[in-house]
Amino acid sequence: MRIDLIPQVRLEDLKQTKAYIKHMKKQQKELNALKKRHGKEHSVMQKLHCTQVDKIVAQYNKEKLAGEKILEKAIKKKGGNNCLELKKEFENKMQTLTSDHTSKVKEIVAQHTKEWSEMINTHSAEEQGMRDLHLSQQCELLKKLLISAHEQQTQQLKLSHDRESKEMRANQAKISMENGKAISQDKSIKNKAERERRVRELNSSNTKKFLEERKRLAMKQTKEMDQLKKVQLEHLEILEKQNEQAKEMQEMVKLEADMDRRPATVV
Repeated sequence: MRIDLIPQVRLEDLKQTKAYIKHMKKQQKELNALKKRHGKEHSVMQKLHCTQVDKIVAQYNKEKLAGEKILEKAIKKKGGNNCLELKKEFENKMQTLTSDHTSKVKEIVAQHTKEWSEMINTHSAEEQGMRDLHLSQQCELLKKLLISAHEQQTQQLKLSHDRESKEMRANQAKISMENGKAISQDKSIKNKAERERRVRELNSSNTKKFLEERKRLAMKQTKEMDQLKKVQLEHLEILEKQNEQAKEMQEMVKLEADMDRRPATVV
């Protein structure tokens, strides 16, 4: 069997196998579940942060309104005269209140930014870790599928060699029988001794000829098997290289994402 008649195994073919497609669906399901959990955690923290900011704003508005009511009552009590001192005092209190409020808002926003960024970093690390694991699993599965395909190729070639050997032995046995029959039917042979001598010569000639044929076939089959193993090794090395390139590419994407990440908050 010619080596070039054995179908070559391409990476694209391996990725179309049922085992690989099933594994990819499983990985996508795992990634979707992780993203769903992250989304819920985003919503919970966002709601908590908004509630905290709303409470600070509400408290500020409450205290401001209370101060305005106190000023209004004081002005009415004095009859609207000589209220400059009261208004100045109120303005000072409002400035202090606003200043305190601004400080609280800045503080809570800084805290929220820290909490949100830490959560985003944690989620990014979890997702990247899962992607790294998935890629490693994909590479390992592709390697197993390729080795399995190579084993099938080797078995296919062995079966072909077995058929060739059986066909050769059958043909040699047929030739030997036909030659023996021809001698037995040769009427030019006068006596038994001559016939037996001719049979011995024929057997010796056939034995030498048949052994040479089997030797040539064995050498041809060995060469074909060696060629197949060489091609398979090359394919395996190519796959290993492609797997390493995929891992390097994913690492570059990870580094770029880390560099682009900035502190953030949502309020």
